[in-house]
Amino acid sequence: MKKILLITFSDNADHQDTIFGLFEEFKNEDDVYVMCIKNPKVTARRDDKIWYVDCPKRPGITKKTFNIFLLSKIIKKIRKEKFDVIYFESLHLWNLPILLFESKKTKKMHVIHEVIPHEGDSQEKMVHLMNKVICRFADVIVLHNRMYINEMVSRYNISKDSVKFLELWRRYPEYTNPVYGHRVLFFGRMNPYKGVDNLLKIVKKCPEINFDVVGKVDPQVEEIVNELKSENNVHMHTGYVSDTEMKNYFINSDWVIVPYNSASQSGIIIDAYKYSRPVLAFDVGAISEQVDHGYSGYLVNEKDINQFSKLLKKCILMNKEEYYKLSIQAYKYGIKKYSTEYAKKRFLKLIDEVTENDYN
Repeated sequence: MKKILLITFSDNADHQDTIFGLFEEFKNEDDVYVMCIKNPKVTARRDDKIWYVDCPKRPGITKKTFNIFLLSKIIKKIRKEKFDVIYFESLHLWNLPILLFESKKTKKMHVIHEVIPHEGDSQEKMVHLMNKVICRFADVIVLHNRMYINEMVSRYNISKDSVKFLELWRRYPEYTNPVYGHRVLFFGRMNPYKGVDNLLKIVKKCPEINFDVVGKVDPQVEEIVNELKSENNVHMHTGYVSDTEMKNYFINSDWVIVPYNSASQSGIIIDAYKYSRPVLAFDVGAISEQVDHGYSGYLVNEKDINQFSKLLKKCILMNKEEYYKLSIQAYKYGIKKYSTEYAKKRFLKLIDEVTENDYN
């Protein structure tokens, strides 16, 4: 087996869960290591092969960004181990010097989550610039959807052979029984591309449905969020959400809605399946690769608020037998497509593929 280092300096729980979940699938195998932030939000087993780093917050410039001493120490530590592969799960400024100074013998793989940075997002220019630099120094670009492979190639002028597809993954719990409480969940950071404007219209068209709206608020959508707060059928949580609170929000919902304006892919859909909750989503970006229409949830034509609201009303009143069947299907679909158990095989297959020429 190749010697592999999995890196995420992100303070985002999803990226941490992705890395730790895969690491745990390797059990006590000696050749897989993790490098991550000093105080991750998700739990991980105690292990000498997990290296915790006091790094700057992603992906911007802070005082810690210029801690050259620590950064040099990290690079030396990595080089000393002579890894065959380094896999970067998320964007971070400190990825760049590691990419630049790591041995040419090491295959450097970097995930790009946003091929097309979201227009109007506060990090739009930074993400685009980071993507360009990563494409310059990484050997392999990994996408979590097939739809944007050609866009990646043309937008960043790179070889199609250097772009690989790999499904997202998460740690999956046992099947979670539905509560059938007639609640709908919108979860995640509230910003323009997440369709907060669409959510407000849907909420107003469905006064009989209770909505849990959970996530940090981008200043660009504060006005819309304030209007959402005033709706009687909305319960809003905009502060920090613990793992336990997050789990409870998903478990106490019947449906998870994804009314996005744009998306490469959505981690929220994977979380919905984790807790056996079907999804109702607008068919934007590569969302259609994540929702099996009629089996794990439903897709609605982009921006069709009337159809979305109409279908949501039907979904929330679905009889228990029909809903339970859909719940089980969503879980089964998610566990085969997104659980770490299945991801490990796909990951190792990709590693073999990208390092094949190095060992011939």
